[in-house]
Amino acid sequence: MGFVYLDWAATSPPDAALLERSARIAGEYFANPSSPHAAGLKAREFLEDCRRRLAAVLGCSPSELLFTSGGTEANNMVLFSLLRRRRGRRVVLSGIEHDSLYLPARRLEELGGEALVIPAGRDGRVDPERLAAAVDERTVLLALMRVNNETGAVQPVAELAEALQRRRAARGGRRILLHTDAVQALGKLPFRPAELGVDTAAFSAHKLGAPRGIGALYVRRGSVPEFLYAGGGQEEGRRPGTENLAGAFALAEAAERAAAELEARLARARELMGRLITGLAAIPGCRLLPEARGSGEPPERYSPYILSAAFPPLPGEVLVRVMGEEGFLISTGAACSSRKQERTRVLEAMGVSRELAASAVRISLGPATESGDLDRFCEALRRRLPALLGAAK
Repeated sequence: MGFVYLDWAATSPPDAALLERSARIAGEYFANPSSPHAAGLKAREFLEDCRRRLAAVLGCSPSELLFTSGGTEANNMVLFSLLRRRRGRRVVLSGIEHDSLYLPARRLEELGGEALVIPAGRDGRVDPERLAAAVDERTVLLALMRVNNETGAVQPVAELAEALQRRRAARGGRRILLHTDAVQALGKLPFRPAELGVDTAAFSAHKLGAPRGIGALYVRRGSVPEFLYAGGGQEEGRRPGTENLAGAFALAEAAERAAAELEARLARARELMGRLITGLAAIPGCRLLPEARGSGEPPERYSPYILSAAFPPLPGEVLVRVMGEEGFLISTGAACSSRKQERTRVLEAMGVSRELAASAVRISLGPATESGDLDRFCEALRRRLPALLGAAK
């Protein structure tokens, strides 16, 4: 490709064979799955088979899965479903949520709801007891992502579910919906929504080598009776719009493949991340974010696919440009926030100063990343940084 791609958390390079097969599926199953004729029934059967395959990966019932256009739509569906409630539109969420959940929560406030944001600790993780303690009689939804897309911090979602259960047992009251953005978890870490105790979970296919424009939403049976959408009645009336059969196939196929290779990929990613952290730690001025990442924290607390680092006072945008000149593609954080003034929000929510957060870059790995790529990346940093840091001071 002429460059080393280290921005897998933004999107993964599409699998060429999967794209080709998806294109064939689009041609073969061209009919509308809602049509009652033979071609429509064939398309419906194929769609439901894709749903069953994805459900098998997630350990849930096919009826608990809706196909969406991606993780952003799935997150929005859950947040804005609260508008159908006449009372109790209060949500509690972590300050490190992706914009596709954080900004809808803020929009919900503009529409008469309430959003309480709980910051993370300096290790990038959110205290589940603190989140649970923020619940009151008006709260209807709690949101905590499974893996942070900027730092790789794995969040204690199961512990939060247990804390909510203890609270309900002690005080009574209704069940609080628990939502998790699992976009950076599916296919990379073990993930089964029922085992985590969540009610809803969002997924996106393009993080797994599948095309953009397809995702899924897990909805525990009976947890969300109605969504805000209205239309043709597809997806049992919860997500109207003619279904994307080729995308559903690609998501199911990519999820199955990732699940089958998960342990091997995970072990390899941990080895590569250890190599990267060692290489960066040897570079003067490097700050890992969170700093606990390089201090012997248990490896299961962080995804081995995502790392945030800073070289203050050098702006992150400058380092991204310079490393691009060297042939390495990295980012300053979430791609959807990279051009915004508030791109430091997530790091600041875990106690990082704005100045340090502005120096941060994100390095994310994938199945095609090689150890030599990371060695050359660190070598390029060592060669270019002295002059860059000197000019930045």
